[in-house]
Amino acid sequence: MSERVFVKKLYEAILREKELGRHGWLKKVYRNKNLSTKEFQDIWLEWWSGALPPRTEVDIILVFEDPIEILDKAIIGCIEIEYFTSESMSKKNFYEGLQQVLAFSIFGFDGLSLWHVFSSEMEENIIKNYANTAGEIINSFKLPIFYLATKILDEEELKMRCFQPIQLEGNLEYFIDWLNSYWMRRENRNPLLGNDEIKNRRKILKMLLKIPV
Repeated sequence: MSERVFVKKLYEAILREKELGRHGWLKKVYRNKNLSTKEFQDIWLEWWSGALPPRTEVDIILVFEDPIEILDKAIIGCIEIEYFTSESMSKKNFYEGLQQVLAFSIFGFDGLSLWHVFSSEMEENIIKNYANTAGEIINSFKLPIFYLATKILDEEELKMRCFQPIQLEGNLEYFIDWLNSYWMRRENRNPLLGNDEIKNRRKILKMLLKIPV
């Protein structure tokens, strides 16, 4: 299974769970959302000089209702997914995707997540080395990123074994609710949202995602 296929399967599974009402606060789900569209470019250039940063396709965007309304009624979270297989390990680093998810912070996402997904044939000692090293960097620098490192146990049910932030086994429902709980807390939100310019970019993001003001 390729990374693109996994993102598609993940999106479809989250959408099914949303339709079944398994995540009460989840309002919208998007996949492979390109922020380099002409519409976004035009708005960006109107307000800020220079071209958009490169690599602006977001793998998964989740929009939750925010019951405590820190900014407004929405929590907009982005997930950067990196899929590891035995064949791809020689080409991918333990910090793969970290630069992308940090870059997404300038667009005004409330929540940021990096999700390392390891295929079922991967040896667990290798996964632990990658996951613990990436987790150490994120935690030591106190980066506002929810880092998940999981190994696929069942491709159809998307049941996974988690290695970071803690070790456990769970299904997709558990991980999505975990993300929601993390992003719900004020101290885990994107710190750039204290900047008025970033807040304005967030308003543009809401327009493009058709989220009510």
